[in-house]
Amino acid sequence: MQLILRFSFLSLFFYSLNSYSLNIVNKIEEIKLISNNEIKTEMLLKLFKNKQLGAKARFLVLDTLTLHHYSQGNLNDALSLAKQSLGIAQEFNLIFETGKALKNIGIMHYLKADIDIAIESYKQALIYFNVREYPIPRANVLNNIALAFIKKTDLIDALEYFKQASFLYKNHGTTVDSIDVKFNMAGLYIRLGHATNSIEMLNEVIKERLLLKDTKGVFMAYADLVIALKSNEQFNEALSISHKVIIHYRDRQDNYNLSAALHNISDVYMKISEPLLAKKYALEGLEFAKKSNHNQAYIGSFYTLSKAQIALGEINEAFETIQKSNKHIKTLKNETLLTVNDGIHSLVLMAKGQSSKAIEIYQKYLVGIRKTHSEKFNNQLVKFESNQLKQKLLNLKNQEKLNLLESENESKFKNIMIMFAAFIISIIFLLYKKIMDKRIKQSLEQQVNNRTIELKEANEKLLGLSYLDGLTEINNRRCFDDDIKSLWDKKENSNNKFHILIADIDFFKLYNDSYGHVAGDKALIKVSEVLKNNVRENDKVYRYGGEEFAILFSNCNFEIAVSASQRILETIHNIKIPHADSEFEFITLSAGISTFDLTKMISIEDFINQADQKLYKAKESGKNQLCWV
Repeated sequence: MQLILRFSFLSLFFYSLNSYSLNIVNKIEEIKLISNNEIKTEMLLKLFKNKQLGAKARFLVLDTLTLHHYSQGNLNDALSLAKQSLGIAQEFNLIFETGKALKNIGIMHYLKADIDIAIESYKQALIYFNVREYPIPRANVLNNIALAFIKKTDLIDALEYFKQASFLYKNHGTTVDSIDVKFNMAGLYIRLGHATNSIEMLNEVIKERLLLKDTKGVFMAYADLVIALKSNEQFNEALSISHKVIIHYRDRQDNYNLSAALHNISDVYMKISEPLLAKKYALEGLEFAKKSNHNQAYIGSFYTLSKAQIALGEINEAFETIQKSNKHIKTLKNETLLTVNDGIHSLVLMAKGQSSKAIEIYQKYLVGIRKTHSEKFNNQLVKFESNQLKQKLLNLKNQEKLNLLESENESKFKNIMIMFAAFIISIIFLLYKKIMDKRIKQSLEQQVNNRTIELKEANEKLLGLSYLDGLTEINNRRCFDDDIKSLWDKKENSNNKFHILIADIDFFKLYNDSYGHVAGDKALIKVSEVLKNNVRENDKVYRYGGEEFAILFSNCNFEIAVSASQRILETIHNIKIPHADSEFEFITLSAGISTFDLTKMISIEDFINQADQKLYKAKESGKNQLCWV
């Protein structure tokens, strides 16, 4: 009878306990629905002070308070509450709750940018989330550790933790969990320079998210796919997807993601040598990045804009762009971004003729690049040595355990053998460490050298682009100034065998007024093609300004230069570009040609002025003619 009564009492007790726990959960859910945050906080604190609450219920209330403060951006209060909940969980030996509290502490430290403390908290949480009982909470923490390592730019470690999380999500989680971690891994592969892996994973993510009708997720993956394709030099595919992404974010007025998409497409256009389009999208990217406070897109758009301006010969505008970019970067206190800008800054200064300052900035740029690579190498070396030290300590602990199990009567021979083996292992370990250190150092030095060569080639390519006229794609005035100076410097050896032609399209202002600037641009392009196709390989054609062109003839006698010039004027007339406001009814050229004479000319300006005077004489004599007398 007593046994029956005792059993009935225990059943009633546990039923009451479960009923009370359910009441607490319901009460918390009711409080969550309150819209006033101050009242919500007050109600949760009042509930926490209820002395009838058990350990799990008290933890549940504190956990809810922690997340409430976190959602309000009160990270310090949230961290303090998470630590209180950890104390309760540890005091009452609540395994799952201890892991959850440590995870929350890690999240708060991560958001406060205390990354090392966050990682340590997450790793402690893993101890309480074993694979068999809590696979998904464990996967969530592994994912958080990976994100923290990305913040530290420890990308290899991040990838390893993502792989562990991916395995758990695939076997125990939802489809969404598995897709999300795959998306994170794809982004990491981009940063590691494994574009092919990233493209493959992102295409899988897009396909899976389309099946789930997750439009937002699909376009996030498309945006990353553009970056991966760009890295893999698949520029046509990158452009096609970029336009799709831009249309999507414009329609949704999502300025933040739109600014990033505009920056990416401008960078793609720059890589395929389309500086006008690159400039257009970079300017638009700046506008939306500023509106949405997207610093990364803002700085990136400045950088691409400056490169486009250099390619278009807009050197002063490029200089102003870099100045604005540097000013904004200084507010972010990011030295790495300033170092990146120094490379393009030095190129602009060189173009402006400030060679000493350009060299100084470029040397600063090289020092910054080397410093970055050196810091990465040192960090990897420290990490390698740290891991080796941990392994050594672990070996020592294992050795101690082995010694405790050994009999006190072990022979001296065995002890000597153990010591000898440890000595040999230490020597092998030291030799191995030395070899590995050398290999790591050589590998990193090779990476630095390769990067330096790539940057040099990129700078040479940009310098070449700065010599081209953006409309006609012939050499520009800046190139003309450099080339004629080079010829002048060699004048002693020229034997009067170089000549200059300056030509001007007749009645071109009237042509623009009548036919419009688009037609005017097409006419300029057609004239420039005629000039290019009617000179020798050694001769160079330039757009001297507006509707003026110049040709430098070198290593030939005067008759050859005159003959080529007359052929050009006749060809221009014969292609018959209609010009109703011209007395000749078609577009024509007037030109003057001058031969260098060492006995008569004392400067470059004198040489150019003689050709100019003959051009004016051709104009005064009725236009559509060449003057050389």
